[in-house]
Amino acid sequence: MAAVAFESKPSLDAKDWQLLELLQKDARIGYAELGRHVGLSAPATAERVKRLEDAGVIRGYHADVDPQKLGYAIEAVIRLRCDGSVCSRIGPALADIPEILDYRRLAGEDSGSLRVIAMSVGHLEAVLDRIVSFHPSISTTTLVVLQTSYSNRPLSRSMWLGGSAIGRLGT
Repeated sequence: MAAVAFESKPSLDAKDWQLLELLQKDARIGYAELGRHVGLSAPATAERVKRLEDAGVIRGYHADVDPQKLGYAIEAVIRLRCDGSVCSRIGPALADIPEILDYRRLAGEDSGSLRVIAMSVGHLEAVLDRIVSFHPSISTTTLVVLQTSYSNRPLSRSMWLGGSAIGRLGT
């Protein structure tokens, strides 16, 4: 088994966090407007945002599209269980199923978790059939989402500082 290197927290100041919080609310905001909110010039703001992008803190900018408005009436979470060697290879195979929006490989009772959308029960059944057809050791449990109170919660400085305190409790 290969050793895993853990990255330490990046060095972020209060202005970096203000920028991150504002960009998570509105990724289309311009550098001049961002700068006005945090007390920096547009070039200084652009430089900080570029540094956050280069460090991988900002991974990208995305449109938030509502699947239901496009006819995907069903959202489900599918719990996967499979043999270890199968689970290590299933990620790339599942990437070919466009209805799977998220895949997370897990440690514990379940081997993975999928977030899936479908237009109907029949469509969901077809997606499930494709998933289990990958290997006979795969079993699934499907949970239909009735309501989402919140998703993609923005990361904040207070959360980050709180996590630091929690991390220090164990030392």
